[in-house]
Amino acid sequence: MHRLVALVFSLFLVFSCSGDDSPPEPINNEYELDGSLFEIRTNMYWESEANTGVVDQIRLLEPLPDSALYDLIMISPVPGPSSLAGNYVYSKTGDIGTYDLKFAHATDGVDELLWFTNGDQGEKLQIEVMGEENGEDIYRILVSDFVLNYGYWDYLAGKWVSLGQKSFRLSYEGPIE
Repeated sequence: MHRLVALVFSLFLVFSCSGDDSPPEPINNEYELDGSLFEIRTNMYWESEANTGVVDQIRLLEPLPDSALYDLIMISPVPGPSSLAGNYVYSKTGDIGTYDLKFAHATDGVDELLWFTNGDQGEKLQIEVMGEENGEDIYRILVSDFVLNYGYWDYLAGKWVSLGQKSFRLSYEGPIE
């Protein structure tokens, strides 16, 4: 009988320690643009569009290697009333639980850019709170597959001019300043 109790207790300890308590695998802070990999060395930040009716954006302004220009990635998640963390589906509707993604390539951060995107289609956006560091929430943001419809807006014609499509994915873990 003692052996049976010891066996049951041992199994209980093994199963109680082998759950999802282990920390998740670390990820590389990077984005991939049409097969080219770019390391993320800066932190994402909030850009608030208060009083304009536009959804707040999580932005990344990442310097391009050997250049004075940047890639600007703008993610606009529409969270519910409770938390930013969650899974979002791509849509330009602005409904709760959706997100939009825009990308300005080779920009000076003001008005110069090589091309811009008008979104197109994408897999889910995952935002997860991984803990806290120095009093700041640390987020994990993943976009596993996205198709960027790149081009420019022709203001004279009043329409979007597509130059093609590029594949995109992003993985980031850090604060959103």
